[in-house]
Amino acid sequence: MSFCNSLFSIVTSCLLFALVTACSSPEVIHDLSDASFSVINQDSAAVNFPQDFKGDYVIAAFIYTHCPDICRITTANMKNISKQLEDTTNVEFVEITFDPKRDTPSALKKYMQTYKLNPTQFTMLTGEPVVIDSLMSQVGIQAAVSYVDTTQSGDVQYTMNHTDRILIMDPQGRVRFQYPGSMVPPKNVIEDLNKLR
Repeated sequence: MSFCNSLFSIVTSCLLFALVTACSSPEVIHDLSDASFSVINQDSAAVNFPQDFKGDYVIAAFIYTHCPDICRITTANMKNISKQLEDTTNVEFVEITFDPKRDTPSALKKYMQTYKLNPTQFTMLTGEPVVIDSLMSQVGIQAAVSYVDTTQSGDVQYTMNHTDRILIMDPQGRVRFQYPGSMVPPKNVIEDLNKLR
């Protein structure tokens, strides 16, 4: 084989490899790399999301603690993902409420304890409604009050219709995968995370 043919073969192989690699890399769904939302965690500590998680992979879910069904399943799913993931190095699990009016830091902390979420792996976030609304809008999460009731003691209770979603964010703060949060098998999330790694 001549030098030119060998060079052509090498260049073609390199281009093909680059093309396959580029095609296998998931597209950016939502780019939060330049975004910063001032929120607070379950310990009332200030957090800038996603800036404070830069350098780590984030598996994020969106819930509210008064949810009667879907959010509980999504949280159980997040817990299963964390347990089944063999290598949790540089992986953060974050749950963000879209009901900040009721989901105070203490409510989120109690929720964590109820579901036995590992505090070294999980962070719960809440904040001012306008900030939470902006964050939800940025990642395509919708939530709205769907039913309101007043108890005999005068307390107002309500439920919400909302997007059911789990996201994987890369270390730059970009959403690369998204799933139906209560239905995705944990193994699918883990496989995609490992691809991203």
